[in-house]
Amino acid sequence: MTALVFNCHYNGLSIIQELGRRGVDVLALDCVRSVGTYSRYAHYYQCPDPQVAESEFIKFLMQLGPQFRQKPVLFPTNDHWAVAVSRHKEILSQYYFPCVADYSAVQLVIEKQRFHDWALANGYPAPRSWQSDVAREIPDESFPLAAKPEYRRIASNDRETGDRSRVFDQMRLTVLKNREELKAFEQRHRNLLPYFLFQEYVPGLSDSMFTVGIYADRQHKVKGMFTGRKVRGFPPDIGDCIVGQVEEMPGEIKELVKSMCKEIGYHGIAEFEFKRDTISGQYKIIEINPRSWSWIGITPACGVSLPWIAYADLTSIENVSYVESAVPMGSVKYVKILEDMKNCLYGYRRLGFHGWNMTPLQWWKSLRAKKIVCAEFAKDDVLIGIRASYYFLKSIAAALIRRGSA
Repeated sequence: MTALVFNCHYNGLSIIQELGRRGVDVLALDCVRSVGTYSRYAHYYQCPDPQVAESEFIKFLMQLGPQFRQKPVLFPTNDHWAVAVSRHKEILSQYYFPCVADYSAVQLVIEKQRFHDWALANGYPAPRSWQSDVAREIPDESFPLAAKPEYRRIASNDRETGDRSRVFDQMRLTVLKNREELKAFEQRHRNLLPYFLFQEYVPGLSDSMFTVGIYADRQHKVKGMFTGRKVRGFPPDIGDCIVGQVEEMPGEIKELVKSMCKEIGYHGIAEFEFKRDTISGQYKIIEINPRSWSWIGITPACGVSLPWIAYADLTSIENVSYVESAVPMGSVKYVKILEDMKNCLYGYRRLGFHGWNMTPLQWWKSLRAKKIVCAEFAKDDVLIGIRASYYFLKSIAAALIRRGSA
């Protein structure tokens, strides 16, 4: 039993550990030595970066393929890896079971404007959005707007793609309160406007973001479903999940996700990201990530191990029946503990979000749960904790040096 996981930051690490604990031989593919490549459950292989060398990456996989006696499962864990594997899924299927949807489905959800047009046309609760060339047609009542890149990462053979992605990471979402701020944004980022869209802003911070994580089989039927909520993100308004917890969602939202999988023709692991409007209480579909997401490591502790469900279904080593998370709300939490400690004791205050700032005791109490899944520390994978602590202390030292030289 073999699986290839790429890239291998904490997202990939969670899959590596879950499959490794179940006896799967895992190859950790990445273009750099990310944290997951140090796992005791992984064998690290350096590979080309599909963001700037897509053809070389596919060639690498095709050269590697014949060495396996049985087809391994491919687990892409970031957009550009998923796009590359999806686009070349037919030839890769000669040697592998790609855990990714067909390219037509991936392309639909990766391109945000196209996805939101599709969602609204099919009656799904999505915010309206406009591309930059029709910004003047945006109605006044649609403000505030969220300016965001159409995509942050994409597979290509173009070196400039990587440079743009680094810019997009810094500009992932800008809230524009009125038309004057929209005009100022257009003037300030004139050269990047073709890559941006303007979307109705759904009120709320990162703790209003909900995840429905799924695995859908080849017939586009959902076989596993996890539902949860970000407790804390960083930055607190738009940031990635630092603390997340299992949380029930309305039955109509879960049925909506199943319906979308059927209509899109989706296969593989995905994250459906919703935001609950803090004023109206309505859930809006923000995006679909066509691969695993940053805190997928919580799912095994909730009785719905999406990595294993996907592996078992694709390799047919087990009959997979539908399962969803059914543990009490908040009873399981996922936390990047080093980063969360730094944010709660210092980072949120520095950004002006004083309500999110905590004392050490308040922070520790906020993590209480029946089970904690800690991203950095696991008793059976000690080297990860050592590497994570090293990276953390190194980042603190660099920040102190920058502050001293300012």
